[in-house]
Amino acid sequence: MARQALASDALLEGEDPDTQFAQDARHWVAIYRELIAFRNGVLARVHAQVRKLPTSARTEASGSDVSLIEEQIERYRRRLEFWYEKQWRLEGLVVDTDSRTITHRDRFVMLTNREFQLFMTLASRPSGYTRSSQLLVEAWHDSGLPEETLRTYIVRLRTKLAELELPLHIDNRPRQGYAIVFDDPASRRITRRTRE
Repeated sequence: MARQALASDALLEGEDPDTQFAQDARHWVAIYRELIAFRNGVLARVHAQVRKLPTSARTEASGSDVSLIEEQIERYRRRLEFWYEKQWRLEGLVVDTDSRTITHRDRFVMLTNREFQLFMTLASRPSGYTRSSQLLVEAWHDSGLPEETLRTYIVRLRTKLAELELPLHIDNRPRQGYAIVFDDPASRRITRRTRE
């Protein structure tokens, strides 16, 4: 069903699902993230406006508009998922769930069970940042763990990912949480030049 929906999704102008360039995939990940954020904002505004209407007018006012926006958001999420998976493949990243190893080119690291669960949870969330409290529940199914435990595992995971020289890092934004973010090669080149 999901594949069928993905195949029927309309592409945006210039979108080439057969590209073999990781930079193209990064571009479309960024575009779809922004589209999702924009549509979520529109949806929130529509909901806020509908709440101000009399009860008798709410159903009619929110029916078709809200469902149309929700369908667009769902389509954008499917496209984002497609591009995120494509980016992983094009970046040369292989994740072996049985052995809990991550391979990039000729390097690999083995993760502990908790590190692997955390990595997979972050990797499965291409649409943005995940709050610490939510990560504790989604990765380890334990909301009782202190956030300090999560921070410890984030540091350990960052260290292991750095050993692979991956074009990604685990980013943290205050009040938004953590996300796996692919680095832009152009910005890395600029950074290297300015250090020399």
